[in-house]
Amino acid sequence: MHVPDGIIEPWIWILLLIVSACVIVFSIYKLSKDEKYDMEKMIPFIGIMAAFIFAAQFVNFPVAPLVSGHLVGGVLVAVLLSPYAGAIVMTLVLLVQMLFGDGGITVIGLNIFNMGVIGCFLGFLIVFGLVKILKGKIDDKSNLLISTGIASYITIVLAALLLGIEISLSSSITQLSPTTNLILIEFLVFWHAIIGIGEVLITCAVLAFIMKAKPELISTNELLELSFE
Repeated sequence: MHVPDGIIEPWIWILLLIVSACVIVFSIYKLSKDEKYDMEKMIPFIGIMAAFIFAAQFVNFPVAPLVSGHLVGGVLVAVLLSPYAGAIVMTLVLLVQMLFGDGGITVIGLNIFNMGVIGCFLGFLIVFGLVKILKGKIDDKSNLLISTGIASYITIVLAALLLGIEISLSSSITQLSPTTNLILIEFLVFWHAIIGIGEVLITCAVLAFIMKAKPELISTNELLELSFE
């Protein structure tokens, strides 16, 4: 899902660069000022999750010219660390990957928005809503697993749809016809709907392991009003 340079209209990547920068600045401010976030405990975990996501995203599946599909992981880090820390993790991962040539320099804000902002903030909002709906109907562990799995699937497909729209709006650069743009969007959504199954399985497997081995690492359990005892 990493977008290279040269295929997106400047106004799109400039706009999303500004939006992503504002989100990251606000996230850093929120983590540094809000007492409910234990930064001493969170910083090492941020590093661990960044390394995990970095490694996992190197497994790419070509889905269209210049575009590949892979694990995103935004919802997972948002649930484990908070959406704010999750956005920082995704930004760090994407910046390092950019240095390795995976994703363009000018479109870094766009890539952060598609994978970090959508995955962490919209993803966590979906998790929060589903957790409240399922609360009391099933046990808390199953609740979080189901909610996180659904959110991770929705966000990866939505990010693929958004990417297709961004490329379609850049037809003056790509020189793609409206019909070709529509086919591209269909390809992106179709293949990410399949890749999303893997995203759900990996996300739920990691989350289930942490809930069993060290549930106190899940920083959002109080916000979600869940207990894993």
